[in-house]
Formats: sequence, C-alpha cells, structure tokens
Amino acid sequence: MAGFSRLFVDYVEDSGTAGEYYARRFDKADLLAFAKETAKASRADRALIKDILVDQQALWGNDRAAAENAKRLSDPSATVIVTGQQVGLFGGPLYTVLKALTTVLLARELEAASGAPVIPVFWLGSEDHDFDEMASASVPGATFTVPHPGASNTGPVGALEFGPEIADLVDQLQESLPPTDFRDEVLSTVRSCYKPGATFRDAFAGLLRSLLPETGLVLFAQDDPRVKRLAAPLWQREIEDFASSDAALRSATDRIAREYHAQVHIRPSNLFLIHEGQRLPLDTEDDRFNLRGTEHSWSREELSALLESNPEKFSPNVVLRPLTQDWLFPTVAYVGGPGETAYFAQYKGAYAWADLPMPAIYPRISATLIEPGIRRSLNKIGAPPEAFGEDPDALFSKLAKARMEFDVEARFGRTIGEINKLISPLIPEVVAIDASLKKSVEATRAALQNEIVRLRDRVLKADRRNRDLLRQQIEKVADGLFPGGKPQERVISPLYFTTKYGTDFFLRLIHDLDADTRSHLLIDL
Repeated sequence: MAGFSRLFVDYVEDSGTAGEYYARRFDKADLLAFAKETAKASRADRALIKDILVDQQALWGNDRAAAENAKRLSDPSATVIVTGQQVGLFGGPLYTVLKALTTVLLARELEAASGAPVIPVFWLGSEDHDFDEMASASVPGATFTVPHPGASNTGPVGALEFGPEIADLVDQLQESLPPTDFRDEVLSTVRSCYKPGATFRDAFAGLLRSLLPETGLVLFAQDDPRVKRLAAPLWQREIEDFASSDAALRSATDRIAREYHAQVHIRPSNLFLIHEGQRLPLDTEDDRFNLRGTEHSWSREELSALLESNPEKFSPNVVLRPLTQDWLFPTVAYVGGPGETAYFAQYKGAYAWADLPMPAIYPRISATLIEPGIRRSLNKIGAPPEAFGEDPDALFSKLAKARMEFDVEARFGRTIGEINKLISPLIPEVVAIDASLKKSVEATRAALQNEIVRLRDRVLKADRRNRDLLRQQIEKVADGLFPGGKPQERVISPLYFTTKYGTDFFLRLIHDLDADTRSHLLIDL
C-alpha cells in the first residue's frame, strides 16, 4: 500500500503492533458482536438525538430514506456507522463521497447480517476553523478558491455565509466543467446550494445530499444548541478531570511516537470556546482555563457554570470530537481515511477515561477512477497506474530508456565507419585499373554516407516524435490519476465525474463497490 503510513498499513494488514492501539478489529464478525454491546451502552438520550436528526434532515432537502433512517434511531437495538468531513467548497475532494459510500455500504451489510437497524451518519465538520482547508475545490485544469475573509481565525467555517463572489466561482466552474449533456443539471444543483447568503455548511450538505439521494445517509451537524446541551456532561468531565484524560492520551502518544508516529499533537485541554466569532482553544495553567490570545480566564467552577448556562459556546477539539460523537451515538464503527485512522490510535486510553466503548475504525474505500481515454493511454504506455505517482520526468526517462532498442547516433556512426572500411580497400584497386575512376569511388562513398546520414536523421526525427508522444501520454495519465502529484481522490471534485458520467453516477458506482476496503481500487469507467 504505497503512499500510506506504516501505522495505517500495519493496522489494515493486521501486522506489527498496530492492533494494540485500537479496541477491536474491523472485520464483520467483530462488528456484529460489538453492535449488540454498543446498542446497550449508556449515553445521551437517543430519543432526543433522534428528534434532532429528524429536524436536521429537513434542512437539506426532502430525502425520504434519510428521514426514515433518522427516525429508526429510537429503536433500542439500532446502532450507527459514522463518518465525517469538513464542509469543503463544492463538496470537497472525491474521497468525501467515497467516505459516505463506504458508510452506506457497511451499514447495509451489517443490518442485513444482524437484522437490527444500522444507520449511516455523516458528521458535518462545520465547526472547524481552518478556512484554507475548506475554501478551495479543483476539477481537471482549474482550481477555485473563496477569498479569505482576512481574519486570522474565522471561527467555525460552516457558519460563514457566501457573498456575491460565490456566483463568480460557480460561473468559473461552469466554464471548466466538460460540456456534456449533464452539465446544465449539475450546475443548476450547484447554484441552488452555493449562492450568496448560504453558509458553507448548508451548501455542502445540500450538494452531498444531491450526489447521494435516497441512500439513507443521515446528515448531522453538531452546531445545534440541543446537541451542545446533550454533550455537556462529557465536556463537564473534561473540565473537571482534564489531567487524567491528558495523561491517558500522552501515555499512548509517547509509545506510538516511538513505534510509529504520532498524528495528533496533544494539549492539556481538549475544548474550544467560540468567542466573538472566533473558535479559540482553552489552555490550562495553575488550575485555570485561559482563552488563548485573550485576557479571559476561568476557574473550573466558573467554566463549569458557563458550560451549564451556555453550552453552545463550547466546541470539542480533534480529540474530544470523536468522544462526543460516541457519547451521542451508539457507534459501531467510524469510517476514516489513513490520517484519521492513525490519530484514533492515540485515543484508546481516552475512551477508557470517558467510560465509552471505542468503535472500530474502518478504513474508507480508496479508489482511482480511470476514464476511457486514460485507460487507452495506459494500455499504450504499458505501465501500471501506480507508476504515475512518480515524478513524470523520471518516469519518462525510465520508460524512454526501456523502449530504446539501440543508440541511434552510435549505431549509425558505426555503420558509416563500416562503409568507409569497405570502400577504402577499393580505391587502390580501382585506381590501378583506371586512375580517373578515383573521383567516382570517392563520390560513391560520399553518396552512401549522405544516404545513411539522411536515414539517421529520419530515424532521430521519428524517435523524437515517439518520445514527445510518450511524454504527452505520461503527462495526460499523470494529470488524470495524480493531479499535481497527489492521488486523484484527494484533489478532484466529485462534480467533475457527475458532469462527465451523469447525475446518478455515484448511485451507479455503489453497485461496483463493496465494504471490503483493505486494498486500493482501480475502477474503469
């Protein structure tokens, strides 16, 4: 599994010590057994969570399957499969949809095997404040970026509203998408979601719903005051006993840093506070909580009182977010990418501290979509798709050298030498017969040499033409499979594929996938 961390590879392949950092494996037998356990675990009131989910589904379109799935959470035997992602412009990169598809497929498989409801939930990462991570999107040949609002900390990006500039970006997207029969319909959907006054969160949610309609995927946003109040008991524990959670995290992090690598930087407090539009971390010092970059400070008692009166002001960090997720939901598995899988390795002790069962961490589907033109070029080049993750110039040199049957300059140079060797002995013999023929022999030698040189030049021209074609083919394939040197799934917007292959593209693609995600898929379109 080239390109992935050793920790992720060992976890997926069940080798090394990676498995010791997780509570359970992600095979179906373990998941089915754990589903019964987690359905009974004590957590937030699932009836209230169900009501929140039902209300939220109505925010992002009338999706019958999602609404019905949300209602099923009230069944005491129901469990969930969760994934999540930041609310990136135009749906983010392709892997966002691959995460959602993995979650839907896994939920369907487990429900069919167990007979109990298993609900796929997509956690909208709307409270993240890393604007740059969410402000750009790419299709082949073009990248679109929302202008930065200027503040060093924009606060929760999901709450930011688009201004008039979003209409210009959609126009640019229209010019950059291929002119197919599906483009107008795709752009109509995009314009209905991404418009002035819409927020990053709602635009993303509406677009994701349009890409995967009636699959039963339940969208969830934590930036709901009712969610914050339900999560408050867990966050209160963090305020009261952050030292113990910190110790549990550091113990695992120190060990994993020695054996593999630590994905997440650990800090004593795992809470943020939303203050004057910014999302700021709470630092601890001398048993007080200080709001970074401000003069605000609270004792434990004071911060607890603030949580009680205004839970909507609080936000979990990268450590506390998954704990919050599993406080709210009876989670069997979290579907994550390689980076997420790695950071969960640091959390086993934190789950024990929170007295929560840690879910299985299920690798998302990883795939490269190979378009017909790219496949034809691949067949002509004769190199495997993964080879195009290399530097294109290095790959060209390697392939050109392998294709070169002989050194043209050297071979023709030797041929001219051989002609000279053959002609030279004739000269004295011909002159002995008739001295006037010497010029004729020399002219013949020159003519032969000139013909060989002309043939050499034609061969060199053909070779350059073939090499130029090879370089063009390599660049074409590399741009299609590894745009900008990165895997396709981490760069290209899903909108490109729905424009090329139909608005129901991902609904059809799901039939070519399964929930066994232990290897990277190459999918010919």
